[in-house]
Amino acid sequence: MRTVGVEHFAKDSPILASSNSPSFLAPSNLPTNSLCLSLSIPTPKYNPILIDHLSPIVSPNTNLPLGMIALHTPGHTPDSLSLWDEEDRMLYVGDTLYEKEPIIFPKEGSIIIWFEKLDYLIDLVQSKPFADDIKVSCGHTTASRPALEVFRKTKGFMQDVIAERIPVKTRTKKRGEVYVEYVQTEMDLSLICPERLVLEARNSGYAV
Repeated sequence: MRTVGVEHFAKDSPILASSNSPSFLAPSNLPTNSLCLSLSIPTPKYNPILIDHLSPIVSPNTNLPLGMIALHTPGHTPDSLSLWDEEDRMLYVGDTLYEKEPIIFPKEGSIIIWFEKLDYLIDLVQSKPFADDIKVSCGHTTASRPALEVFRKTKGFMQDVIAERIPVKTRTKKRGEVYVEYVQTEMDLSLICPERLVLEARNSGYAV
């Protein structure tokens, strides 16, 4: 039987989560929002510690700062969380974006909010005197890549999708919605998401 491994970590480590949308992680909503229900796997049982935007990450043993700051970056999901390590000049952005594998939005995501938070990350990097040295590591495939290069490239790709400069490659039906796929081979970028999210962004003026 397939399982989600978070319960094993929860036995001896705190599980941190974004406080941006507490209801998203509520036990009554977790089976659906974690996709465990649709994947027919057991929903993990754990009690996350909700942390606010710009909260320092501290050691659970000493309560001393570990040098990283939590950033609320919803978009992929309402609870998406990134980490900023200024000393190592590294941004960890989870599933916000990545190269070579599809950027995937579940039905609970928002491309509109994703654009807003990507601009926030770009502004954060540009505000540093060592901006060109900052790297980004993502949840899949992309690791220690130049942050501004990846952010700008991905933003341009998403703008092309919204502006219909990239055609839909496939349409499939799942979780009660039509999902669309877009591929830009030359940029090593692709997207799979509910078509509704693309239309919402297009109607909100993100087709640049």
